[in-house]
Amino acid sequence: MFVSHLSSFFEYVFGVRESTQPQLGKWDLIFFMERSYSFWSNRLTWQLRFYLLAFSLILFSQHDLLSQNNQVVSSLRKAEDNFQHGNWTEALKIYQRLVKDHPDSVSAHVGMASSLVKLKDYPPAIIAFHRALEISPRLSRVQGALADTYNKNRQPNEATKWYQKAIESFYGKAPVSWYINLGIIEAQQGNLDQARRYYTVAVQLYSKSVPAYQNLGTVLLRQNRLDEADACFYTALELNPKFDPAFFGRGEIAKKRGKLVVAQRLYETAIRLNSADSAYRYAYAQVLLQSGELEAGKQELKKTRSLKAKSHLQHAHRLAQVKDWQNTLRYLKIAIDADPTLVEAVQDLAYLQTQFDDLKAAESTLSLGLMNQANWASGYWQRGKIREKMSDFIGAESDFRKSIELSPSAAPPKISLAKLLAQTGRDLAQALELAQNAINIDPKPEFQEVIKMIRRKTVSEK
Repeated sequence: MFVSHLSSFFEYVFGVRESTQPQLGKWDLIFFMERSYSFWSNRLTWQLRFYLLAFSLILFSQHDLLSQNNQVVSSLRKAEDNFQHGNWTEALKIYQRLVKDHPDSVSAHVGMASSLVKLKDYPPAIIAFHRALEISPRLSRVQGALADTYNKNRQPNEATKWYQKAIESFYGKAPVSWYINLGIIEAQQGNLDQARRYYTVAVQLYSKSVPAYQNLGTVLLRQNRLDEADACFYTALELNPKFDPAFFGRGEIAKKRGKLVVAQRLYETAIRLNSADSAYRYAYAQVLLQSGELEAGKQELKKTRSLKAKSHLQHAHRLAQVKDWQNTLRYLKIAIDADPTLVEAVQDLAYLQTQFDDLKAAESTLSLGLMNQANWASGYWQRGKIREKMSDFIGAESDFRKSIELSPSAAPPKISLAKLLAQTGRDLAQALELAQNAINIDPKPEFQEVIKMIRRKTVSEK
């Protein structure tokens, strides 16, 4: 399909619209696994925790609520309703007003912090959680939420301290995610024995926790304790027979033992359950290559690069949503480096570079994309638009004509070439014909304006 503008996603993020338009090593794999398992386990607890945290504190802090008037209670309920329905910005505004008017309200501070976390604004969230704990120091759920936020903000030492405080003050069994996150922090810092201890506690307290067994198996695998690791992965699969990371973990063990056929089968199962994981495909490709299946291995490596590129592109989109443009640009470039044929990343990067008036860089980005996708009609049109802005009219005309040749049923390159020919006075008759053809394909009002402009020029030159 011909793309009629550079990037609808980035137009949405910017709020504007133009009128026309590495290889992974062994330890990299293990750390990727840890991040994946952390994410999987947090999916079970993180969202639920923050949706219910403010509400549970309202119930817990009876005195806090009962000491407020009905209007305050109504505001808290309205904020909680917005929070639970994903309207975190609106919830934050209500909580901020409540904090201003009632600085001793634990519920207001926690609600504000939780909303900030959802909006990924971690530093002020940390401050708000601390203020809540200054009022009520022994609220273990708040301590745990503060630890989670430090962890999100990449402050592992503070996260560890507050997880430990939360576990110490928790009445009953502390949430399994706290132990898992402590283990992940230690593993990322190379403290595998300590990580194993946390995971061991987790499986002892939560014998049916798939993430706990998976993470314990991962750290045991890193320590080359293969029998114990295999037992953990096997238990995870008994609890959840479709848990793809456990199949991958068992595949890693089989590969370490030199059982390439078994490893291949296990990797294939993991891929069948989760075809979007680049780590699985990379490991599978390596086993194929080691087994002498060179062509199949090369194909899997190609798929790995594509998956990694798409993952980087998705991360760039998330960064764009919070308007972190520097890192957005960086991850778009990483995506293109991983897979230069990923035209979505190429057009997104070129669009951003154009928005920041770096036309030369945008032209270079699109030229790279066209080197790898010679029949990319939309890419020629986009580069033609940039070259037109740079007053390279000959280059722009060449690109528009190439785009028309590759996609004769697309209207945008025809209308762009018609405008260029008319504005430069090159060939009004051909411009009129191109504009009419574009209107026959897509009778947009702006296209109608172009043909009117060409007719006026034609009349004025007679």
